[in-house]
Amino acid sequence: MTDLRGWGLPEQHLLPDAVVAFVDGELSSTAHERASAHIQRCGFCAFETYTQQQARAAVRTASAPTASASLLDRLGAIPQEVDLPSAPDGLAITEDGQFVAVQRTDKPAFGSGPVLGSSRPLGSNGWFSGRRARQGAGVVVSGMLLGALAFTTPESEAPPAPSAPQNAGAVFATTP
Repeated sequence: MTDLRGWGLPEQHLLPDAVVAFVDGELSSTAHERASAHIQRCGFCAFETYTQQQARAAVRTASAPTASASLLDRLGAIPQEVDLPSAPDGLAITEDGQFVAVQRTDKPAFGSGPVLGSSRPLGSNGWFSGRRARQGAGVVVSGMLLGALAFTTPESEAPPAPSAPQNAGAVFATTP
């Protein structure tokens, strides 16, 4: 399938993009010469080039697609007959047709909240103090202890590790 070249490297085929560029005449003169030499030696790339030339000729000789008059009339009537959805929230269109952002009056503007540092420090409102904090700390500590107990077992209770059979090498050597 692939021949070995002078240095023992396998012959590679042209990429599809290179075949298209070769057929369309878009390669530089050096690249065109190299591709041409390869196509003369490689039957697969010669066939790909031939099929690309056929496809190019078929596209160039094909007539332009046409649409029926009724389809064109229906497409042309869309702006007059179809109800368009309302504008998205926060956007509007100016008289010259540009989208602009509209500030909502029912919500405060960004940055109009309290100044940084003016509120009470975190934990001073009772959420992290007292009974809840003690219960939360107890849950965390007991979870850590149970996790530590689950991952440690005494040496005497640990099951023995399976040992490899003495003829393991022979088993691997004889399997197909």
